Amino acid sequence: MKDSRWKTILQAAIGHVRRFVRRPAEAAPEPAQPRLALALGGGFARGLAHIGVLKVLEENRVRIDSLAGTSVGSLIAGGYASGVPLAEIQDVARRVRWKDFGQWTLSRMGLASNQRLEAFVRRTFRALRFEDLKIPLAIVATDLLHGRAVIFTSGSLGFAVRASCAYPGLFLPIAYDGGWLVDGGLVSEVPTCAAKELGADIVVGVALQNLQQGMEPKSVVDVLGRSLSIAQQAAEPVWRQCADLVVEPQVSEFRWDEFERCDELVAAGEAAMRTRLPRLLELLQPTTAHATARTAPAV
Repeated sequence: MKDSRWKTILQAAIGHVRRFVRRPAEAAPEPAQPRLALALGGGFARGLAHIGVLKVLEENRVRIDSLAGTSVGSLIAGGYASGVPLAEIQDVARRVRWKDFGQWTLSRMGLASNQRLEAFVRRTFRALRFEDLKIPLAIVATDLLHGRAVIFTSGSLGFAVRASCAYPGLFLPIAYDGGWLVDGGLVSEVPTCAAKELGADIVVGVALQNLQQGMEPKSVVDVLGRSLSIAQQAAEPVWRQCADLVVEPQVSEFRWDEFERCDELVAAGEAAMRTRLPRLLELLQPTTAHATARTAPAV
């Protein structure tokens, strides 16, 4: 009786072992294309170089999975994410002037208002809310009362762009949630960390050279701009740590308001991106590591 019982148990155990051995090995995950985020920095008219960067990526069929923008970078990124073709963005940029986004005013808080920027966004973007964009987007502004970043990923695009472009000392701060918002460049000159938070595997930062050595300031805006650029140099290591690749168009010779030199600025962006393109294509090679990370169960 006992022998029969142990025989039954042994046969059951052998059966379990055989089924385990015969079980086919799980297939290795297919290599996945890394998700790419582009982080566009600030720089007034120099930001038109971002158009050139985007042109080179489009020409080489490099898919952008998400975007982040600070200051003028938020304007270019927002227009592109909303579906405006690059040719149209460049055409609008050739014609843009101060009156399209700024209005001189008398105030203790600044020299001008950038309220017109919201109307500019309504006229040029193909979507007016983050939720309707074709590409996920983050826009960075600075909380003036608490000295921290405010990252917009939902709501009104016009308001977010205006806040991110509210250059302190020049433009009036923007009232928000019981406080005030100013240019995102104070806390994130190139919003690479915000881009990474959107779920990117590879983050490319586009940094505009806003400080030309030896250039004499000719206005209060020049003084403010140079002062901010000097301060931003101290924070540069922070955003560079979040970047896998940095593209740096040579634009320091251009003044902050030289929008009429649009085509030259676009060409500078193209040249910089072409130089870094081989490295980017290396980074974007499909890997099983990215596929495994996406399919791994939550713990």
